[in-house]
Formats: sequence, structure tokens, C-alpha cells
Amino acid sequence: MDNKISINKDFSGRIKEVFLVLFALIVFLYALIVKGFSAEESFIIGYQLFFILRFINNIGYTICFFDFLCFYSALDTLLMPMIGYRIFNINNSLARVWGWYMRVPQETYYGFLIPANVALALGLNLLIKKYKPEFFKQLLERLIEDARDKGKIGIVLTIIGFLSAFLTGTNSVLAFVFHLLSMLKYVGPFYIYFSNLRFRKVVFFLSLLIFLGQAIYIGLFGEFVMYLVLALMIVVIQYNIRFNLKLVVFSIGLFLIIVLQSVKGTYRFITWQGKEKMGLSTQNSSKIGIFGALFFDRMSNLDNLLDERSAFGIYTRMNQGYLISRAMNYVPRVEPYADGETIAKSVAAILVPRILWPDKPEAGGRENLSRFLGIKTKLTYSMNIGPYGEAYGNFGPQYGVLFVFLYGLFTSLLFRQLLEKSKLRPTLIIWAPLLFYSTLTVETDILSTLNAFIKGAIFVALLFWISKKFFKTSL
Repeated sequence: MDNKISINKDFSGRIKEVFLVLFALIVFLYALIVKGFSAEESFIIGYQLFFILRFINNIGYTICFFDFLCFYSALDTLLMPMIGYRIFNINNSLARVWGWYMRVPQETYYGFLIPANVALALGLNLLIKKYKPEFFKQLLERLIEDARDKGKIGIVLTIIGFLSAFLTGTNSVLAFVFHLLSMLKYVGPFYIYFSNLRFRKVVFFLSLLIFLGQAIYIGLFGEFVMYLVLALMIVVIQYNIRFNLKLVVFSIGLFLIIVLQSVKGTYRFITWQGKEKMGLSTQNSSKIGIFGALFFDRMSNLDNLLDERSAFGIYTRMNQGYLISRAMNYVPRVEPYADGETIAKSVAAILVPRILWPDKPEAGGRENLSRFLGIKTKLTYSMNIGPYGEAYGNFGPQYGVLFVFLYGLFTSLLFRQLLEKSKLRPTLIIWAPLLFYSTLTVETDILSTLNAFIKGAIFVALLFWISKKFFKTSL
């Protein structure tokens, strides 16, 4: 049965970007003049709104990875810190008890982070602005044609990914290999979706439900949500969904993510630590049952979502600016600027194998936390100063902004190379979320980001070669 998908090439549902700029400018002036926000705060509100609307506007027309990154970066490093300065500051009892308050004056923090965010946005968009919606529509047409007979490949990749996900937590030297293989569970379903398999859509949505269940069982939700968002950016290019509908879907999705964030800590407390709360434990309920009970309890008691303690929990999980402010408070007051040393080490650590450099830096940000924040003890939870914190710790506020621009430019160059190579092999686009997953965040150090991208690229190239060499099949 032929399930060829038709591509909608009507671009009338896309709002011209100049109108988004004008709307953001109006909001900026309203916040500044009418509401009495400072110039920095008014800019943040307008800037955040612009990239939210730009991201929504470009969904269905381009692969808007970098619109997402700019929106996410502004949320994590500008808007949430603004809430920190206004609400969860040192005078707030929760922030004071947990020590989670901004550590440098507002003008000092924004003096670096506002231009750094703008620099990142400029770098990310400079090399890919020539790729218009028409290009992505044509690319998707070729992808659909190229993937018509690859449904069975998609099933195999999906099964490998599903099984490998249970092995990623091992302490084996193959743990990272299993991690990469587990990512195939997000690649395989899209080979199925774009194929001519008779029940392709049923299999596609069923696989997503299974992977949601797996994410709940393991207790790691961010990866599933992130891959789903990135992959759907590719799928919906065929539809040209109207802006109003996308805005509604985005709002609902953001609300559900906030609810998820609010229950995640309790869920992990029960399932990871074997504790009991709200009458729920792993002794009397399954993990999916526990998650469902917590989620629906929060949905039925939305007033609790807005109370101070719940709001503080969401704020701490989404405020990367707190860690950056700690770095700005520590460097150069205690630790001098690194002058590019950690960046050079990151590049060298990727190029030199560990057998030749046994004590080379490890991905994960521990060295940066020690050097730029003074945290010497090993943490039991994930924490990282990200590219902004590392840029400041190495080069200070002025040259740090320049480095962030170059970092964005380099990331843009990688994406442009993928788009160019996809002209010859359109199915490469299906692998874009796997390749760029680590780059679309401001919470990961540069070593981890580059390390994940390079290893991911090698992994994808190796899979393509193995498939062609031994199975006479082109991925």
C-alpha cells in the first residue's frame, strides 16, 4: 500500500518576522514605561517573547533547532534569574535556606548575560539564514521518497534502541556505546513514519507511547521530551500548521512540562530512594502507577502548582543563571580567569585518547565546578556551569561575549554542513536530533557538548558504513 505523504507548500500561515520584532518592541516599551520595569528587565521580557514567537512561527516551515535554543537560553539565563532577583532573592526564606539566590548584583549579571545571549543568537543564525522554508519543504519531499522502502530498517533500529536503553546505566566501558545505541529508539520510528509500511502511523505512535513508559520507568523524562520536540520539528514541516493552533499546542505543552517538573522530584524520591510519600511506594504500586497518581493529583490541585514551595522547585530546576552567577562571584575574586585553558583542554581531550592521557578532563563539568565555583567535593546530582559560565571563567565579560558568538557560529557551521550533506542523502535529517541534542542546551559544558557531537557523528557514520558494507542497505 502506497502511503506517500503530500507536502503543503502554502506559506501564508507564517507571520513575517518584522511583525514579531515590532510586537516585542511594543511589549518592551509597555514593560518599561507603563509597568515600571528596569531597562534590562524590559529587554528580557521583549527578547524572551520574541524568541518564543519566532520558534512557534517557524515550526512547520524550517528545522528551527536554533530558535528553540535561543528561546531556552533566554528562559534559563535571563527570565528565571529575573525572577530570582525579584522574588527568590536572599530575603526569601526558601532561597536563603537552600542557598539558591543570585550571587552577584543584577547589573553585573545582566551586563554579561544579555549581550552573551544576543551574541549566541547572532552566531547561531549567521550561517543558516539562507535556508528558506522552500529549501526545507524540498528536503522533506526527498526524505519521504528516499525512506519509502526503509520501514523494516526503522523497526530494527527501534528495537535496538529500546533494548539498549536498559544497559546505559551500567559501569561498563561500553556504557556510552549503549547510550548511543539507545538513541536509535528516537531515530527508528521516523524511518517507520516516512516509509510505505501499511500500519506505519500506528507503529509510530505506539513506539512513542512505549518510550514514554520507558522514560517513566527509568525516571529520566528530559531526554524523551527533548527528542520528541526536536523530532517533531522535522515531521511537521509537511503540514504548515496555522500560527494560532501552534500557539495553543505550545502553551499546553509548556504547561504539561511545568507539571512534570513539579512532580519529578517526588517521583524520584519514591522510586529511586525507595521511600513512601502520599501513600505511594514501590512496594504497593508500579512505577507507572506512582507517576500517574502524582501527575493527576497535581493536575487536580493546580493551586499547589503556584504555591511558593512548588514555584521555588520549578525555579531552581530552570535557573542556569544561579550557577553562572556563582562563577561570576568566584572569578576573578578567588580564581583568576583561565585565559582559554579549559577550552584548549576540552579540544585536546577530544583529540587525544585516554590511553595516552590517563588524567585528561572528563565530560560532565566537574573540573569547571571545582575551578570556577570552588566546589571540590563530588556531587551526587548533575550540575554544570554551561558554555556561558565557562566563557566567563576563561575570558571575562567582554571577551566572554565574543567567545559565545564564536561558539554559536561554530554550532551553526555544523548544522549547515548537515543540511548540505542532506542534499545528497536526505535521510541524514532523521539523525539531526541525535547529532544536535547536546548542543541545544546551555546547561552542558563545552567538553561534553563537543564530545557528544563528535562521538555521535562517528557513531552515525559507522552505522551508515556497516549497513552498506555488510547488509547492502543504505540507511
